[in-house]
Amino acid sequence: MTEGGEAGRALTLLVVDDEPAWVGALGAVLGKAGHRIVAAYDGEEALRRFGSEHVDAVLLDLAMPGLDGAAVARQIRAESNVPILIVSGERDPAAPAELLDLGADDYIRKSMPNDEKLARIRAAVRRRAPARPPAPSTTGSGWTLDQRRHEISWLGQVVPATAIEYQLLAVLIEHLGELVSHDNLLAAGWPGVRDPDPLWLKPHLARLRDKLNVANAPLPTAVRGVGYRLER
Repeated sequence: MTEGGEAGRALTLLVVDDEPAWVGALGAVLGKAGHRIVAAYDGEEALRRFGSEHVDAVLLDLAMPGLDGAAVARQIRAESNVPILIVSGERDPAAPAELLDLGADDYIRKSMPNDEKLARIRAAVRRRAPARPPAPSTTGSGWTLDQRRHEISWLGQVVPATAIEYQLLAVLIEHLGELVSHDNLLAAGWPGVRDPDPLWLKPHLARLRDKLNVANAPLPTAVRGVGYRLER
């Protein structure tokens, strides 16, 4: 098994940054861990490479000429559930929440230790493709969870969810009618991330509610300061 792969599998990672030196440095770290990188140096090239390569995750810088990281994240998320990790030196404390609102899965500082970068990448990919998923299960209340296809359906209609939205909805369905605390939701949505910010929940659950509305499915109810409940 490689140092960074899931179940012995090396990952293919799209690394997007307008600084070739940084792409080279990160590529060396990822390569040592057994992964392959696809490099792009601006937003337009990132979208071209994403369209032509099968990648397991996207590592995306924020500040780039032309299309910036936010625009690239928005376009990728519109067509794919691939994990998107923002890798940036930005110091704006509001940036992580804004990027998560666009559909990014995690936010990584460039100064973060390499071991933690690798752990976050593995966690993001693991959330998208759990190992040895069980067969589809039906709850008896209209919900069906298919972990092999990474899909959740309401009365036979698939709810189009990103990797994190899938994990959040899955844990709510597993505890139908029960209050699921913020801590338990964060653990489900961001496994392996130390001290995930509770503010990350709101944008993901807001987008999930919109998708559930379209499917005429039950909506999670917020219990202020405590967690969320999905009624039976």
